[in-house]
Amino acid sequence: MMNIIYYLNQRAYAAFYDTYAPSLWGIIMLANLPISQSEIILVNTLAKAWKQFDQRTRSEKHFFTRLISLAREEGLCTDCLKTIPGFNQLHRV
Repeated sequence: MMNIIYYLNQRAYAAFYDTYAPSLWGIIMLANLPISQSEIILVNTLAKAWKQFDQRTRSEKHFFTRLISLAREEGLCTDCLKTIPGFNQLHRV
């Protein structure tokens, strides 16, 4: 039974990762950080989001904004976010 739960949880995390990692990676890459640092920010951000937010939260309209906030806590600089057109008007960074 535990193997089934573990397998289902792995599949759910993989789907979560596949959904959010590409877009978050694009944002992180705007910071022009070393690749190794960018990878750490991505992995830590998604792992924290997975642990902190339940399925209902992950389906919220502004969930990606929460991911960006977590990425900032992991070391993503706010200056790179200012390069996104319209970001400053939508989000106070």
